[in-house]
Amino acid sequence: MISNHGDRLSPRVVARNELAKLPLGDASMRDAPVVKITEGVEKTPAQFRSFNLSGMDIQNFCSRIELPLPFLLFVEDVGDTPCIVIGIVGPDNYNPERPEEIVYGRRWRVERHLSYSEIYQTVVLACKTALEHEARERLVINNTTPLNAHQDHEIMADILNNGVLPDPVSFRLSDIVIDDKPLNVKQFYSVGNNKSLLTVDFGYNAESNLPFLQGEMSVLVQDQNDVVDSLWNGMLESGTTWLHENIKLDGQAVFSKSINTGQRIAYSRLHRNNGILESEQIAIDYSRVMNEYIDTIRAPVIEAGPTNSPSMNALQSINPEHGFRPHVN
Repeated sequence: MISNHGDRLSPRVVARNELAKLPLGDASMRDAPVVKITEGVEKTPAQFRSFNLSGMDIQNFCSRIELPLPFLLFVEDVGDTPCIVIGIVGPDNYNPERPEEIVYGRRWRVERHLSYSEIYQTVVLACKTALEHEARERLVINNTTPLNAHQDHEIMADILNNGVLPDPVSFRLSDIVIDDKPLNVKQFYSVGNNKSLLTVDFGYNAESNLPFLQGEMSVLVQDQNDVVDSLWNGMLESGTTWLHENIKLDGQAVFSKSINTGQRIAYSRLHRNNGILESEQIAIDYSRVMNEYIDTIRAPVIEAGPTNSPSMNALQSINPEHGFRPHVN
């Protein structure tokens, strides 16, 4: 049940106090199992390591991450919680006369008790979001960027609620420009059931800061009115694949498609299965307690209000048996 006002913060205080006792940096837990990588090389899995990281610890780890241009990785440590910030170097998408500029994505908080693998995944996710933002502004139709991330969605909601959506602007495939290049359609033919296969050629642009927008791309168009959505989904998939092949940890693209699904199943068993690891019960218990403390402080401290109160009411009605409820002031 949700804590009452008299004891609402006590679990959080206990958790914070216990986590503060963790060794600084990262350390293996008592009797932690190891994965034997090669003869003489072994590693303690992240779930059996404690993390109590400073901003410099996070920066030292991030120095092991290699990002492809146009992305630059920064660690900001000016408050209670360090942040990952991704810089993107490239042209001004709305003023082609200006030289290259740098812009920044949103800050991504990195809690001090995250494992290094979780920090790495945060960096990858931050890059995906930055890439999507940049790519949205590279799809131009009739001198507009209809998918750009700077739309005023409040006005859109007002328009929809009042039923006054403007008439659509007609356009042709030849009106579409992607990454400053007119769309070059190589094939566009029906494959049955109102579906079509569209193949376009982005060509090669040595000056582009989005190198995945090169060569041919084929997309399945579900409906003739769905061409732009299909192109966009194809661009996004190509960008994600490019990132996975080019973001590296210790020189390795750990999300690469070169590691097939069967190998990933075997790897997951290798380092996540307590039986295969021959984990001692004391290490399993220590890991469970530490994760409960982390989950406790991860639950937000909130004030009652127009967003929080309905969510709390919904949570009460669902009443999940497990997990940690928000701490209500």
